[in-house]
Amino acid sequence: DEDYEDEEEEEEEKKKDWVAAAKAKAALADNSPTKSELGDAEQWLLMRSPHGGHFLVSVKNELNIATCSRTVNDGEGRRVATNSVGLKGANSVEESWDVEFVSGELCFMSSSSQSSEETTKQIRCDLVGKLALTSDKRGWEVWRFVEMGGGKVRIVSWMHSQFCIACNHEGKVSTIGIGKAEEGCDEWTIEKASEGYVGVVIKSVACARRMLCRRDGEGGGLSTMQEFEGDCGVWQLDAAHSQVYTLTSLHQKRSIGPFPYVTENMKQSDQFVLQMIDEEGTVRLYHKSNGMYLGSNEDGEVECITVSDNDDNESSTELWTMEQAIDGGYTFRSKTHGGLLSCSNDEVNPKLCTVTTMTDDKREVWSINPLLPRAISSGKIKTFAIGTSVAVGTTVAMPFLMAGMLAVVPAEATLAASVMAAGLTGAEAIASVGAIGVTAAIVFREDNDTIGIESEHEENDEGKDYTKRPLCAWRSW
Repeated sequence: DEDYEDEEEEEEEKKKDWVAAAKAKAALADNSPTKSELGDAEQWLLMRSPHGGHFLVSVKNELNIATCSRTVNDGEGRRVATNSVGLKGANSVEESWDVEFVSGELCFMSSSSQSSEETTKQIRCDLVGKLALTSDKRGWEVWRFVEMGGGKVRIVSWMHSQFCIACNHEGKVSTIGIGKAEEGCDEWTIEKASEGYVGVVIKSVACARRMLCRRDGEGGGLSTMQEFEGDCGVWQLDAAHSQVYTLTSLHQKRSIGPFPYVTENMKQSDQFVLQMIDEEGTVRLYHKSNGMYLGSNEDGEVECITVSDNDDNESSTELWTMEQAIDGGYTFRSKTHGGLLSCSNDEVNPKLCTVTTMTDDKREVWSINPLLPRAISSGKIKTFAIGTSVAVGTTVAMPFLMAGMLAVVPAEATLAASVMAAGLTGAEAIASVGAIGVTAAIVFREDNDTIGIESEHEENDEGKDYTKRPLCAWRSW
């Protein structure tokens, strides 16, 4: 009887594990709930624990995630102790967790030098993890800025997630394995450069506040300086997606492309450069392959048009007001006639159009999908990278990818960046785009410009440049 009870208990545990796995799989499916559909059961709070670390508190149950010990049958008649995860409310050490962010904003780190023929170069982490300066803007030049608390960041290679940039006490800059640097040597702060310079200054936390700099000429490369020396110590941080997106109907699962149609075949998706015109949500949608802007007229027709620098903004038909929809996604409303960007209800050849009001099936709500740059042109290495660390990394990083949209970037800057960066297409683009989860709600603080876990900030940190986010919005700091 005892053996039968043990087997029954074991089967019940297997059933629970299967249910948990099914729920985890469903959470990543296309039909996962939108932000507005998430209830208290899916929301968690981070609260500092008196035992060190943080409590992860369920909003619904007001209980903490905890490790629980229990005894089970090992299948050979022996009773063994195992640990599992459950909910408790004792505020004990078993409910305390060390929380470390493994995601972060993805950016290019660019430097402009007046003394070099190739004025703008990006920091690269090459195939073997070595730092270099290059004119390329591909996957090897993308860096993840992981929050360490108090405005400090760790700068981690996107392609080599095990490497980060560190500075030793002699001022030498190199990559090093995560967690292998001396305390603070792999941590940096980012502040806007002083007046007269365009960019930011990147300072080492532990190494006498040394500043990351670029050295040109023979034997040049990355180095540090103790005193600010001008342009060589100024960096421009730009979103890794370079403001290039595909637009997909959130509820119809159809993407714009080839223009002017919408399609279920994501390989045919057109790429758009999203240009933020002002902080009120006015945007232009630049069609990359056509070299023109998405415009509309009062008859509900959507077309690609050219724009002159002398065009009157009040009458420009390519201007749209971009707003976030209640149930997720975004809408685009024409500034001239108020029509909403939509697609026709044609099962054979659905086409872009504008409508006066939201339709019942919400064809006017669009998902904005950022495109990340290629790693290299070699098919085998590219496929390997996308199939392993890159695909996983980009899914985790999605909230930070979308942070790039918060930056008001001049139109000419987005166009220049999009020309330089080669975007993923087709299946690669789909692999790079994941569902935006609750990570952003934990990391981004909505009450001010800072980022991180609130309890980790010192009072005198608030409002300082090095606590402002997103990083790619440094122009508006």
